[in-house]
Amino acid sequence: MPDHIMKDSLSKVLFWGVVVVLIAISVLTYRKLSTYVREVASVRHSNRVLRTLEVVLSSVKDAETGHRGYQLTRDSVFLTPYHQAVSTLPVELNRLDSLVSKDNLQSARVDTLEQLTENQFTIIGKILVNARSSGLYMDRYEHDLLLDGRRNMNNIRNLADRIRAAEEIIFRERVLSEADIRSIAPIYLLVYGLVALTGLVFLFTKLLDGLEKKKTAEDRLKENIIALRKEVGIREFTQKTLRSILDNSLIGIVAFRAIRNDKNELVDFTWTLANTISVEMTGYSEADLIGKRLLELIPETRTDGLFDIYKQVVETGVPRQFEHYSKSHGHGKWIFISAVKLEDGCIITFSDVTQQKLQGQLSEERMMLLNEAEYVANMGSWKWSEKESLIWSDGLYKILGKQSGVHVPSWNSFLDNVHSDDVHLVEEFLQLAIVRTGGSKLDYRIQLEERIHYLSIVAKPVQGEENHPAYVLGTVVDITERKVYENQLKQYTAELQRSNEDLEQFAYIASHDLQEPLRKIRAFGDRLSNKYQGKLEGLGNDYINRMQSAAARMQLLIEDILAFSRVSRNIGAFETLNMKKLMEEVVDDLDAQVKRENAEVRIGSLPNLNGDRAQIKRLFQNLISNAIKFHKPHEKPLVEVEGTTMKNAQVFDEFGRSLADKQFVSIKVKDNGIGFDEKYRDKIFNIFQRLHGRNEYEGTGIGLSICRKIAINHRGLIVTKSEENIGSQFIVILPIE
Repeated sequence: MPDHIMKDSLSKVLFWGVVVVLIAISVLTYRKLSTYVREVASVRHSNRVLRTLEVVLSSVKDAETGHRGYQLTRDSVFLTPYHQAVSTLPVELNRLDSLVSKDNLQSARVDTLEQLTENQFTIIGKILVNARSSGLYMDRYEHDLLLDGRRNMNNIRNLADRIRAAEEIIFRERVLSEADIRSIAPIYLLVYGLVALTGLVFLFTKLLDGLEKKKTAEDRLKENIIALRKEVGIREFTQKTLRSILDNSLIGIVAFRAIRNDKNELVDFTWTLANTISVEMTGYSEADLIGKRLLELIPETRTDGLFDIYKQVVETGVPRQFEHYSKSHGHGKWIFISAVKLEDGCIITFSDVTQQKLQGQLSEERMMLLNEAEYVANMGSWKWSEKESLIWSDGLYKILGKQSGVHVPSWNSFLDNVHSDDVHLVEEFLQLAIVRTGGSKLDYRIQLEERIHYLSIVAKPVQGEENHPAYVLGTVVDITERKVYENQLKQYTAELQRSNEDLEQFAYIASHDLQEPLRKIRAFGDRLSNKYQGKLEGLGNDYINRMQSAAARMQLLIEDILAFSRVSRNIGAFETLNMKKLMEEVVDDLDAQVKRENAEVRIGSLPNLNGDRAQIKRLFQNLISNAIKFHKPHEKPLVEVEGTTMKNAQVFDEFGRSLADKQFVSIKVKDNGIGFDEKYRDKIFNIFQRLHGRNEYEGTGIGLSICRKIAINHRGLIVTKSEENIGSQFIVILPIE
């Protein structure tokens, strides 16, 4: 066998051997990289699960915060996070469910999380419905819903923690596996690369000989190709440039050649040119258009008038530009078309102006809505700039009593009807509005048709260069009705305050004046009883006893009314009160009742506070006295008094009430008495309200009314919790300062 044949055979064997080795190395490299990619993907998957879980939990917290803000302020702005969570949370939960679908345990937990989240939004919805319909700041039903929401929210957090903990274990395992592969993979890749490089070097040396042999032939071929390229270069450049211009144009460009019959009448057009935009807008490919007839491909051009327009341009040579509404495939478009004659045919350029058309219509609709809104709100707007001068809206013309088109907007005409006392204020306001960088507001008066109108003007400069406003936007609102209402409200408030003062004065005077005839009734009753007791029959003595008992009750009632009136009228100077010492004084004052009922009063730790000493003492004297009085038969009364400090947020969370101060003292008076049904917990604080007859327990029904009045005088509140035959708690919350 010849040597060159043997060499060729050996070269082929070596070549294919190297190729096989390279393929094997490539497969091994691919497998290692695939394994590493899978591990990295699993790590990223765990990251996505954790991030999605955090998004779900954050959305639930935002919804919770939003509805609590709404409960505090009744401002619907706080519900924005709640509405956003309602729309986004289902998507995030579905994403989380799909991420853990291959893990049965995690998938079951996510299903439970979806149920808890749905329960949470159901509770929030009930709270919002109740808050809008209830006249109270917060009733018992809403308070119970808040407790249910808190428990459900705790369940959500606990379940989310379990999902997070399980996923973090998986995440750590995947990170460790990925780290192992990452540490080994470079070594494998280095070995594979060195082997592949060796094979490539071998192949390169073999191929280099063949390349050198071909180089001479290629040099000769290049000389011939260069000569050929010089001949066709100019034509290709011209064609490419023209085609590039056409295809990169933002408008459609087509060329038509006229088709005429035997009578030289123009009966159709043939497509001779179509750029990229025109092809896309017609919906056909370029091959389907070139050489085809216009009326065969788009027959509707005859019915919608386009064919007649193109024909007229070719016959007369007069260009045409127009807008045309085209409806194809169920979608309508506005197209701007230009037609120009070219030899026995025409060039058509067109562009889609649908968006511009819609924007124009939208601008008109917005302007109409703005004018309607200004009319409904009785307001107007204006804009001032050095270039555009002053612009008024139709609403401003109406407010100022001007006619659009008759009165030219100017500052002088703006000031025409301003009340003489307010002209200087308005002029100064407008001058400052031009140089300020922040907004400003002014209320002033104008006089139209012998009637005073109250207006409110707002100016908002828009920042320009060098801290100078580029222009100023402003609104003017007619607030006459609001001013009238405010004046009426002030008048009603003053009348109500005067009426309350008159009622308090009347109660005080009436109660005070009733004392004298009542004392005489009791005095003469005592005389009758002492002088004629032995002479009257049993029925007569009974009448006198009943009269004396009724007079005694009447005197007690008058004294309580006087006390209630004094609480409303006489509020002394506040001082720092040692509540521990004051409570001991209260117990000493009640010593007779304590001994009579064999009661036990336990005083715990009590924080100090500022208040009217006499009223605070009266408040707790009434509460402790009631706690002893309403005890169960044959059971020793036990009264426990203890206090603590609270913050505003704690008061709201526990009692559902929002108070102005920041720090409070909460003092609880707890007993083991007869208690009462909690449906009466608000009724018992009303004056003269009793839950038991006079024969069961003495009293006038004014004591708790006095307690509530004292708490209100100190910017605090009093609430109660009770259970029949178990006992009652009266909780007094008073500000520390």
